[in-house]
Amino acid sequence: MSRFVYPYRKLVIQYKQVKYLQRSESQNTERYHEQVQVLRKLLLHPSKLLTVNKQDRDEDWLNKYINHLNMLVQNDVLYKVAKEELTA
Repeated sequence: MSRFVYPYRKLVIQYKQVKYLQRSESQNTERYHEQVQVLRKLLLHPSKLLTVNKQDRDEDWLNKYINHLNMLVQNDVLYKVAKEELTA
């Protein structure tokens, strides 16, 4: 697969996650702010965006979300399901 597909997928899923939490009825503001930080980290640190390797959670607690994104973008079925669920 093209080396630019995974970064694109990460940005799509993370952006949809932020938008989903923004319009959510539960108004889980802490989770929303965490997801905004993850999106910001992906945009400001291209190495996080371009790699699909597991990130060290001890280095930064937001890496747990990046590891989850890495898992989602590598599997076509999971990516499509996540994309559809976040759009609904």
